[in-house]
Amino acid sequence: MRSLNLSLAVLALCALVTATRAQSFDLEQFDQLFRPRLRLDARYTPGVAFSDRPGSFEDRSATGVLTIPLWKKWTAGVELNLLGNSWKDLLKNSVRVRASQVLLNARYTPRELRIGDELHTLHSASIGALGISLTKKYRVLFWSVNANVSESATTLDEAVPRFNGIIGKMQVKGLRRQVFYGLAVSASDGLNLPLPFVGGQEPMGERWSFQYILPVQLAVGYKASQRTRFSAGIGADGFRSGFAAGDQRVNLNYTALRAFLLVRHKLSNTLQLRAEVNGLPVHALRIPDANNDLQRYSIDGGVNVMVGMNIFFGESTLERLLDEVLK
Repeated sequence: MRSLNLSLAVLALCALVTATRAQSFDLEQFDQLFRPRLRLDARYTPGVAFSDRPGSFEDRSATGVLTIPLWKKWTAGVELNLLGNSWKDLLKNSVRVRASQVLLNARYTPRELRIGDELHTLHSASIGALGISLTKKYRVLFWSVNANVSESATTLDEAVPRFNGIIGKMQVKGLRRQVFYGLAVSASDGLNLPLPFVGGQEPMGERWSFQYILPVQLAVGYKASQRTRFSAGIGADGFRSGFAAGDQRVNLNYTALRAFLLVRHKLSNTLQLRAEVNGLPVHALRIPDANNDLQRYSIDGGVNVMVGMNIFFGESTLERLLDEVLK
């Protein structure tokens, strides 16, 4: 699939910046969010010592995501439009394509955290809808709504629902050049944040591209072949979950600055393998104590690794728009 990656990564990164990735989308899913698929991931952060107190931090997680189409529309016709400076403009302005699609997205992530000598099990489950449509000005309007529960095993009976949404537009300016912008809103058990975003992709030669999503990620992409692609850059990461502190339920927050290298290899039209290595020069836990005072657990620099696969179920409406209408 062509350069759909950055525009859809917005869904992941905006939720991530507000430290709510556990109930939202995933940072590394640059080009699959609007494509029907089954996605499976395993991620591991080996034990790393706390910087200013005894003990260490370790993180193991797995993720399963199922995206299936709910509704799709595609029609094409002619509506005479005399605006334009040439016959080419007249023809383009008179051909009207109406396209839209809505997909269901369901996700589950179990996680094991070792904090000092204690082992904690977290669960995150979410369900939501994704949608795209083509506007009259040939922009792609995209949106998402999502509801989630993220809790430790000991606070599941006190679970608080969390919500986030995104709306934005993407403008295709060439085969490998896009610009997008919009607004993300998150309501995560007391952490309520609106976040405007802007991003895009700019080609740098035949195989290289510069990718940006402000305010959260900068990356460089390299197309090694039709089947293999690399990307490397820096970005924000994090998650937020209900957690037991003494006899009360609080929110555990993990935030990180990461430097990443991601490789994706397409084995066939239906199967893609992915692997990623992250350097974590700055990361920390924040947990309120029994007196509701926020405690910051600084963690020494470490690494995080991920392996995963995508099993695709077919082409999305957005892919068809990029290939047939907006190219």
